[in-house]
Amino acid sequence: MSIALCIGDNCIDRYLPPINQSFIGGNALNTAVHMKHAGCDVSYLGAIGEDDNGRAILEVLAKKQIDATHCQIYPTNTAYTIVKIAEDGNRYFLHEDRGATVNLRIDEDMLNYIHKFKLIHNTWLGGTENHLSAFHNQSGNFVSMDFGERYSEDFIDKTIQYVDIAFFSTNSDGHLLAEKVAKSMYQHGPKLVVVTMGSEGSLAYDGHITFQPAEKVEVVDTLGAGDAFIGTFLAHWINGKTIEQCMALASKAAAHTCTFFGAWEGSLLQVER
Repeated sequence: MSIALCIGDNCIDRYLPPINQSFIGGNALNTAVHMKHAGCDVSYLGAIGEDDNGRAILEVLAKKQIDATHCQIYPTNTAYTIVKIAEDGNRYFLHEDRGATVNLRIDEDMLNYIHKFKLIHNTWLGGTENHLSAFHNQSGNFVSMDFGERYSEDFIDKTIQYVDIAFFSTNSDGHLLAEKVAKSMYQHGPKLVVVTMGSEGSLAYDGHITFQPAEKVEVVDTLGAGDAFIGTFLAHWINGKTIEQCMALASKAAAHTCTFFGAWEGSLLQVER
């Protein structure tokens, strides 16, 4: 049994011309891949379509030895996103079709499966927000959530009290806004709040601030950088490294992800139908 489980969204990222290629992605799936790359034994649970794209996702996860045997398959399309990459490498989501991901079902059997893991990671588009209160087991496991930057106050009110490690993203107003977000969210219950700030670095708050500057690289594509940061951080955190070590390793992984197209190396979809 894996030590960690990532639950939630997967998709096919369709890049507009001039790139004109498609990549396997989705916040929860990307995080699972980066946790695996960082040496953590991880499983993935999500809903995929009964189509070639869904089969391609399962094949790639199997090759990476990420257990996806509990994924749910539905007679609809796998989710996809239309992505535009600006000249500075920043990614913009022009359209999102959530496809099969909206059908994710968390029933008693799924809860029994979820309770076997020491760490359960969730995403704000993952469809688990109504079930977080049931994710903790009797052995003291941990629940994490990637709130990203598009979360709403209602979503925070519904979820934050059940989250042990909360991740947020902000690219505006830099350090002062990130520190404000971290301290404010910490008051709602998480043991640790981490805020990424793009090129301005990242910070963690668990009663005191840990700041990590961003690694400097030639940016090609920022898509997946946040997932790389979170996956790498969680992989090392669950394996006992200090917050400072986790932040430094996560920053390096996020920077590397910005040097190529797609959310992780090997994510290029060979044939899409």
